[in-house]
Amino acid sequence: CPGSMLNITIIGSIIASAGGAAAAVALGKKHLAPVPLLTILFGYEMKHRFTPAAPLQSKYITFKSEKAKKRWGGRKIPAATLTTLYLDDCIEFNMDVLEALENIDDFVCYMPSWPTIKFLLLQLFPNSNNSSVKDKKTTKREIADHYDRGNDFFNAFLGPRMIYTSAVFESSEDSLETAQDNKMRKICEKLRLKKGDRFLDIGCGWGTLVGYAYKNFQACATGVTLSKEGAKWSTDNNKPKEPTPGKGSVDFIVTDYRDIPDGEKFNAISSVEMAEHVGLANFQTYLNKVKTNLQDDGAFYMQVAGLRKGSDWKDIAWGLFMGEYIFPGADASTPLNWYINELEQAGLEVENIENVGIHYSLTLHEWYKNWMRNEPEIVKKYPASLCRLWRLFLAWSTIASRRGTATCWMITSHKVTDKFDRSKMISDKAATWKEAAKFPVFKK
Repeated sequence: CPGSMLNITIIGSIIASAGGAAAAVALGKKHLAPVPLLTILFGYEMKHRFTPAAPLQSKYITFKSEKAKKRWGGRKIPAATLTTLYLDDCIEFNMDVLEALENIDDFVCYMPSWPTIKFLLLQLFPNSNNSSVKDKKTTKREIADHYDRGNDFFNAFLGPRMIYTSAVFESSEDSLETAQDNKMRKICEKLRLKKGDRFLDIGCGWGTLVGYAYKNFQACATGVTLSKEGAKWSTDNNKPKEPTPGKGSVDFIVTDYRDIPDGEKFNAISSVEMAEHVGLANFQTYLNKVKTNLQDDGAFYMQVAGLRKGSDWKDIAWGLFMGEYIFPGADASTPLNWYINELEQAGLEVENIENVGIHYSLTLHEWYKNWMRNEPEIVKKYPASLCRLWRLFLAWSTIASRRGTATCWMITSHKVTDKFDRSKMISDKAATWKEAAKFPVFKK
C-alpha cells in the first residue's frame, strides 16, 4: 500500500498537472470554487477527456452501463475508474479476470483521476477519511473492519492454514499448504528457536505460526492480535486442549502491541506482514517496543511487503488501489531502504535479508484459484461488490508482485549490544533454500 511519503510525491505531481483545482474537489465544494480554479478544472477535464484509443477493448470488457459505454467505449479507462466501474457492476470482463489483467495495457491507462486526487489529499489532514491516523482506537477499528469480516470469507481463499502472508515455494511441486509450512519453518530457523524459548508473534492473524512453533520447536509461544475473530480461530484450531508439560505452550491475547507489558521478555519475536499497519509516524515506537520485550541475546524477525524504489505509474495505480480498498492505513509499505534505516535507527543490527516477492506472486495465484473455486458459495453470504473486489484484488496483486511492483522481504535482526553472541550468525543456515526452486515462467 502506498506510504505517506509516496502519497505526498504523487500529490505533488498530480496537483502540478491539475493546477490546484483538486483542493476544491477534495473538499467536496465545487460550487464554492473561485472562477480561476474552475477554469483550470475545466481545462484539465478537456485535456484528459479523451484518453488513448483502445481498439482491443471489446475483447476484454463489456459495458453493462450505457452511460459508462458512452464515456469510455473504445478508449483506455483510467485504472481507478475501471475499479469503480467494476465494483459498481457497470462493466464485466469477457474472460477470467486474471487472464484479462495480463493484458491490462490494452484497455487501461494510468493517468490520475479526480477520485484518486481526493483520496490522496484527505490523507494529509485530520478527518474521518484519513487512513494515516494511527492511534489505538483507529487501529482497532481498521483491523476489525478488515479481519473481523468473517473467518469463512478468509478461509475461502487462504485455505486450511489460514495464513495471510507470503509462502515460500521450495519446489515446483509444492502445494500452497506445503509452501506455507516451508515459510513457518524458515521463520523459526531464522529466529533460532529451541525448546522452551519464549516466542512472541505480534499480529498473529489466525495463530498458525504460533501453533507451528509450539508443535515443531516446543516453544512457549504467545500470539498477539486485535482481531476477535482471529483470536477465536486461533484458540479453536491452534491451541492445544491439554499441553504436554515441559514441551512448550500456546497463548493468544487480544491487545494492541503497545499494551504488551514491558516486563514480559522473549527469546524471539516475529512480526509477519503486520508492521505495514503500524504507520510511518509510529514505526520507531513499534521497534522500540520490540526492543523492550526482546531479550538481549534474542532475535527479531520482520517480514514486510512494500512498493519498490522508483515506482512507475502502473505501480502507483496498484498501490493506490490497495491503500483505498484493501488495506486502508497500511501506509508503512515502503521500499526496503526505509525499513533498514528504521531498524538501525532503533538500535537493531540487521543479520539477513531475503527477497521473496516472486513467492508472493505464486502465493497470490493459489489464493486466487481458491477464491474462484469457492466464490459461488461465498457470494450467497457476502455482497456481490465485495466478491468482485476480491477477484480484482487477488488477480491484480498476482501480476503486481510478479512484475516487482510490490515485493516482500524477510528481515532478521538483533539488538546492538555486546551481550549478543554474534557467533550465532556463523552457523545460521536458514538463509539458504533447502532445495533450489525451479519454476516455469509462470505456473498457471
